[in-house]
Parts: sequence; structure tokens; C-alpha cells
Amino acid sequence: MSAARPWRISYIELRSTKDVEYIEAIFVGCRRSIRRQDKNHFREEFSEPFTVRGEAFSFLVYWKKWYSSSIPAVDNIQIHVHDVLSNSRSHKFYTERSKLNITIGLSSDHLPADGLPAQVNSTPPNTDSLRPTTEAPPNQCPRFRILVIGQSGVGKSTLIQRAFGIEQAVE
Repeated sequence: MSAARPWRISYIELRSTKDVEYIEAIFVGCRRSIRRQDKNHFREEFSEPFTVRGEAFSFLVYWKKWYSSSIPAVDNIQIHVHDVLSNSRSHKFYTERSKLNITIGLSSDHLPADGLPAQVNSTPPNTDSLRPTTEAPPNQCPRFRILVIGQSGVGKSTLIQRAFGIEQAVE
């Protein structure tokens, strides 16, 4: 089976009749928390449409536990891209899974045939100086940030180098 063509979403909205602790959306190479609006209403809007790649993505739904149990109160709800693209009406996809109403707003701007989003406000590369390499991960997944704090000489740079396979950390 070939990989699905990338597509773009403008928002995700989830509503539940049960008590939900929090919800995470899991995309290829990215994990995002969906913001709580009120008790059982979660919504995440993307200022720029979010590009989705892969055959499927999922939501991890963490339900509130009212009792102590060894059974995890987490549901992994998988959404197949084919279902979204074939069942969307008026730039919206709606489904109900595990007592959760899921609405996904599809972006009205389409990706070009090569599957890469058009760059808005892009500047031509400056070949006279080094270009930053730290812009790509935050642009792909804006919630991804790491802060390492510690005294001098305790191994902060070594930790980053080993964890991410970097030969020389930028300080």
C-alpha cells in the first residue's frame, strides 16, 4: 500500500459525554495536546493549516478514573486518512468513537501535486551566512520544546548529543 498524500487540517474538536482528563493527537513524527475549552469540550485551532502525513493518526483519550484499578483509563482512537478524505462534507469530517464526538476541519487550501505545502512569506536563502537549523522541528510540531538546565560541567550537552544523535551541540 502506498503512502497517503499529505493533507491539511485547520482545527480539531472533540466532545464527550464522559469525564475526560486530557486528549493528545498523535501524528507521524508529532504529538500534540488538544486544549480543553470546558468540562468535556476540547478544541485546537491551527493558525496555519497543519500538514498531516501517513495513512492514519490517533487520539489518546485519558479518562478520569473514579476508582483505583489496574485497567488503564486510556483509549487509543485511530482515524484513517482515507475515511477522513472520503467522508468529509463542506471541509469537515465528523465521526463518533468511544463516546467521543470528533470533528476535523479540513483546510480549504490544497497541497500542490508534489505534496509539499506552499511556503508563505518565505525568504530566499542567504548563502553568505549560516542558516539556522532549529526552525524545522518547531514548524513541524509547534508544541515541541526542550529546556535543559544544570550547573556547568554536569553533562547537559552530552545528554542532548546522545539523545538526538548529534555530534556537536549548538550552545
